[in-house]
Amino acid sequence: MLHVLTVDDEIDFSKTIARFLEKKGYKVSICKSGESALKMISEERPDIVLLDLNMPGMGGEAALGEIKQLYQDLPVLIVTAIAEKEKAVKLLMEGASDYISKPIDFAYLEKYLY
Repeated sequence: MLHVLTVDDEIDFSKTIARFLEKKGYKVSICKSGESALKMISEERPDIVLLDLNMPGMGGEAALGEIKQLYQDLPVLIVTAIAEKEKAVKLLMEGASDYISKPIDFAYLEKYLY
């Protein structure tokens, strides 16, 4: 079973993703900050991370840097608002696997996870 970690300070958004993925048979964990994501990654070792860019405290850009430094092979999918696409493309150069825009295209997300 694929374990997905979703990191977003908008808990309702993360819960929506979790409900969708759990119905498809994925295990899902939720964090609301970059700091808590790093702790959870070290404890649970998810298979993929869905990482929001804008969060209080350690944002997605800083969290991506830390994740890639510690876990180079862990795929990180950036979740971003449409206005942040340029930043998301920059993060692809820094190790992100891909990005997906909000609102989430669940069909794309599911294809990506296969």
